[in-house]
Amino acid sequence: MSGNTNFPTGLDDNTSLLDVTDGVTAIVAAHHNNTKEAVKAIEAKLGIYNTGAPTSLDYRLGNPTGSHRHDGASGGGAKINPTTIDVPSGAYPTGTLYDYLRGNTGEQIVTILRPATAIVGSNVGAPVVIGKTMQLVSIQGALRRGPSGATTAFDINLNQPGPTSVYWASQGFRPIFPPGATAYRSSATPNTITYPSGAVITVDVDAVGSNEPGQDLTLTLIFRP
Repeated sequence: MSGNTNFPTGLDDNTSLLDVTDGVTAIVAAHHNNTKEAVKAIEAKLGIYNTGAPTSLDYRLGNPTGSHRHDGASGGGAKINPTTIDVPSGAYPTGTLYDYLRGNTGEQIVTILRPATAIVGSNVGAPVVIGKTMQLVSIQGALRRGPSGATTAFDINLNQPGPTSVYWASQGFRPIFPPGATAYRSSATPNTITYPSGAVITVDVDAVGSNEPGQDLTLTLIFRP
């Protein structure tokens, strides 16, 4: 008697695995055989090391001839190759956070500043010191809670030697959050692009909402050589 199992086409339950009750159920061969078949079905689905069964998990995850991007030696293969984790060309244009994190543009610096409150004239977070000559290529930001009643605006400044806005000729492109807005992404290149080694970058608050000022800014500055 071979027994019966639902797996792998379905899940086994108390019926297929024959639930028993102490002192009531008479144990028969089917109680053992159905469980045996369920275990065999699980083992077959998982697969042994270097199995050739194409439906097994071991083959799909580790067979070096299976034409899978995550292939490696069965039972302990190489790490996933990050160059194979991608999206269709053009889905994330040059300049987006994804583009820089995927490593196609070389070294990058990502600095996140998180103020608890927004007070006009105050600095946001700690100053950022550039360790080598870099270019600012992307600015993105988010508020946990958007302002109400009026716009909340921040400015990014470069000490050279005194603080000068990096948007000195285009203030309208600063990190500005209209009432209710919680997300910002720069739509124009900053007027100051290149930042020498030792340059100090600060962020300050230019305006806040009249009812709710806006809460908990996350500002991301992305640089590259």
